[in-house]
Amino acid sequence: MTDRRGQQGYLLIVVLLLIVVVVSLAIALGNLIGNSTLASGVHVGSMQALFLAESGLEFEQRRWAQNLDWYRSTTDPNPAAPAAQALGNGTFTVFANLPATKVRTGFPAAAATLNVFTTARFPVAGILQVEDDIGGAGEFVRYTGVTANSFTGVTRAQTVGTVTTVAGNHARGDVVYPVTILRTVMAANCTSLASILVDTNPKFLGAGLLDIEGEEIAYGGLTIAGGNMTLTGIVRCQGAVNNVAHAVGQPVTPILVGGDSADYQVELQSTGVAGTNLRYARRTVDR
Repeated sequence: MTDRRGQQGYLLIVVLLLIVVVVSLAIALGNLIGNSTLASGVHVGSMQALFLAESGLEFEQRRWAQNLDWYRSTTDPNPAAPAAQALGNGTFTVFANLPATKVRTGFPAAAATLNVFTTARFPVAGILQVEDDIGGAGEFVRYTGVTANSFTGVTRAQTVGTVTTVAGNHARGDVVYPVTILRTVMAANCTSLASILVDTNPKFLGAGLLDIEGEEIAYGGLTIAGGNMTLTGIVRCQGAVNNVAHAVGQPVTPILVGGDSADYQVELQSTGVAGTNLRYARRTVDR
């Protein structure tokens, strides 16, 4: 009789352990399924946000393709705070940037006001380069103010770093570039660099090409902090000029001084939002 009761007690313990194991497995399986479902939902939301961001690029690229001359708009064709546009179950917001503008009414050698098509997103005071070839007819000028369509308080024939220019007559349609200043010493070689530092200028694109003393330099990214821009992913010697040393204080101009004209390029940056998911996409468009 005692052995039978002991066996029954033992079996009861085994059954209880089995129940505990089964319940634990059920809880673990439920958590696994829940986490998997959550992860799947996050993945789907992330893919939807990426689709929205890329759709924004396609939408904006089509809009720009309908504009015959990007640099002759009398107002900035891109609002400073673009509105979000609904698509499906989310939205996309596209910000666009042009690296230059154009002379609107001619710029005689003695003029102190430079009339352009738009000054949007240029700094309120700074340095400009008028015309592509800084070794020829190109000129550096400084300005102290802006209106919607002109740079005022212009001082002509400026020397920037070691680059000296002469005042000239610039025709309607000549390209006007923003100029910033190099803050990193660059040796006379073609070695790629992790980064270089320049003064902040909101007209520079998030990635692209720079001209420093005739050398074309590619960069893959840009961050801004404390009045400086850190350009990353630097690849040197992209043009005919190679093995040039650049000192702090030299002028830096965006794409593509001395080469293909920048008035065929625009940078598009799109943000897609689907629920709590955000994705970003960027494209430089050539017309």
